[in-house]
Amino acid sequence: MGTDRRVIEPLTAVIDAVRRAGLLQAAPEVLPGVSHLTADSRAVVPGTLFLAVPGTRTDGHAFVPDAVGRGAAMVLVDRPTTTAVPELMVRDARVAAVIAARAWYGDPSAAMRLIGITGTNGKTTTTGIMRHLLNRRGDAGSIGTLGAFDGQGVPVPSVAGSLTTPGPVDLQATFAALAERGVTRVAMEASSHSLDQGRLDGLVFHGAVFTNLTRDHLDYHRSMEAYLAAKLRLLGLLAPGATIAVNSDDRAWDAIPRSAGLIRFGLQPQADVRATELALTADGSRFRIEGRFGRREIRLPLPGEFNVANALGAAACGLGLGLPLDEVAERLNTAPQVAGRMERLVTEPCVVLRDYAHTPDALARVLRSLRPLTPGRLVVVFGCGGDRDRGKRPLMGQVAAELADQAIVTSDNPRTEDPERIIDEIVAGMPTRGYLRIPDRREAIGRALGLVTDGDTLLLAGKGHEDYQIIGTTKYPFDEGRIVRDLV
Repeated sequence: MGTDRRVIEPLTAVIDAVRRAGLLQAAPEVLPGVSHLTADSRAVVPGTLFLAVPGTRTDGHAFVPDAVGRGAAMVLVDRPTTTAVPELMVRDARVAAVIAARAWYGDPSAAMRLIGITGTNGKTTTTGIMRHLLNRRGDAGSIGTLGAFDGQGVPVPSVAGSLTTPGPVDLQATFAALAERGVTRVAMEASSHSLDQGRLDGLVFHGAVFTNLTRDHLDYHRSMEAYLAAKLRLLGLLAPGATIAVNSDDRAWDAIPRSAGLIRFGLQPQADVRATELALTADGSRFRIEGRFGRREIRLPLPGEFNVANALGAAACGLGLGLPLDEVAERLNTAPQVAGRMERLVTEPCVVLRDYAHTPDALARVLRSLRPLTPGRLVVVFGCGGDRDRGKRPLMGQVAAELADQAIVTSDNPRTEDPERIIDEIVAGMPTRGYLRIPDRREAIGRALGLVTDGDTLLLAGKGHEDYQIIGTTKYPFDEGRIVRDLV
């Protein structure tokens, strides 16, 4: 996206910042009038500085002609093009774009306290809880999969939520919008992609939460070692003395060196912030939070043992940042429901939920949490995304077959892959019988609703908050909440 700035001065700030970073190769002697910044050629308007950023699937340099045709006044590139407009030549366009975006918007996050949340699962819920803990004065915002929200919970339109962590221009535009709304503290998801690609470089985080690490995104990272290394890059963005909340139940984080700011959270006795006397209900959980900061009784209104871990992560970080235990406990007791995360769509005569679980570990955690709360049968509808890690597909099938009474395998976001082929790879991990195969997701949901009765639980897994389905390269409206309401 691009944001109208109606001023010329930011261009000088961009060039100066790129020069200070040692990335500037050449700049035009006479600067054009520039009032707009974007890395998306479709958002170019007359007077735009277009950032030709190389991506994982496309290269912004290929879109320079389109940007110029739409009125770009200048382009930031790291190799010569045949365009007639002035070029800002840099050594690394990806790195320079991050610096340019920060300079254009005046580095709005520099005056904020940032808390980064990373891990495979639980980032979105932990971010939501973290914002809630910090927001007693109404000055805490959040950025992540669900979009960006200010201290009043009002969405910031500059982020549509298509990426867990926005691109450099979107991110800085969002920080600027949050600052204008009085936000001084921000909890944000830090995806492995954004860390690996340097999208967060230059930010300074005062706190971090490491949730868990299980298989995901290996289509991009290729190995669990590379995936872990990407997550750990968050450590290099921390301010001196920052709080680091680490899930002690996950041995992957043993790679994080001990420091004064390290706080371990979890269910194990050695955790600095731990949950004891845990009781799970359909509406949430009751437990005692205890450890080096004290002891308090908690009634968390979010169901599932994994949400206890998410709450502990946010609590540990908040306590490390100086929040009083009484305040943390009070805020946990009123933690808000996060869209598409164990979200109940129907409560009687059966229970129907949707959850974003799209990894083997996440699906297993949700199904295990639902089992003791289900007197009848546990039914799951799920699929796997196309153009993503194929290796997890049979693992997802195995989890569903082992932990659900009935599995219906369907489409998620097939993208450019054949849905039938994706399902073939999922069911390779399942017994030859005992599941249904229905590629059309709406039809699969309808079939599942016809199967469940009193006491049963139906889980719609994988899409969560998403209100679309990607088929080919097109997003089609697909809101599971609305579909269930229409079919019930």
